[in-house]
Amino acid sequence: MRHGTSGTWAILLTVIAMACFAVVDALVKLVIESQGSGQVIFISSLATFGLFWIAMWRSRERLWVTDALNPALLVRTAGEVVGSIGIVVALGLAPLSSVSALAQAQPLAVVLGAALFLKEDVGWRRWAAVVLALIGFLMILRPGFSAFDTNLLWVLVYVFGLAARDLASRRLPTRISTSFAVAWSMAPMALAGALMMHFQGGWQPVSVETAGWYLGMILAIAAALWTLTTALRTADVSSVAPFRYSRILFALIIAYLVFGEIPDLMTWAGVTLIVGSGLYAFWRERRVAEAGQN
Repeated sequence: MRHGTSGTWAILLTVIAMACFAVVDALVKLVIESQGSGQVIFISSLATFGLFWIAMWRSRERLWVTDALNPALLVRTAGEVVGSIGIVVALGLAPLSSVSALAQAQPLAVVLGAALFLKEDVGWRRWAAVVLALIGFLMILRPGFSAFDTNLLWVLVYVFGLAARDLASRRLPTRISTSFAVAWSMAPMALAGALMMHFQGGWQPVSVETAGWYLGMILAIAAALWTLTTALRTADVSSVAPFRYSRILFALIIAYLVFGEIPDLMTWAGVTLIVGSGLYAFWRERRVAEAGQN
């Protein structure tokens, strides 16, 4: 386990990455007002594909190899596409603060999926954390009440899609690089965005202001991916993972400053349950791993 300066640097990079992801969400919400979810997905996916294809080219990796048909990579790609469509559509239809709050359940969905599909040993304490997070999720969603926003159900698509992506990533052979995996998820996502764009009225003109939003989005995505990848290579995953919850803090600040959104008390309580359960699950996982090494 790595400690000291490298650990502090990794934590700082993780927090920066989460701030960048929060900025991406806000820019998506701004752009989608005039562009439509399909066009946003098409342009952002195509640009991200280009960035990672360049990374592959620099490391002399080829795109068209048999590893593109690896079952784990195919599941990862499907999860990435489904999850990304879910979050973009949700951001276009629902408040940023509510979407960001519900999205914090995704790490615990991974714990649930690992137990159900990968047969990983998950003790009763982490099961309790998952149940508490589910209660927090329902407190924010509020099904059956007048405040229930059906548009927020798209966040469920995001949560389960990204959970499938993360679970499949654990099964990727070590010979498959991160750049290769991301590039192959962006290509079909761009195609999905193009198909959605066709049914949403086709290409919409991009103004100078909107082009600036797009540029900021692409740069924020690149910065987030670079800082998070560097952090994960600098320190243990269990050391930096809890700091991924800082994303909700940045998202709520941006939601207030840019969109004038103020979450109600029930939403704050739900966020507290989800984040608290997630932090406990990470802490418990680390304790179990340390006990196994002794």
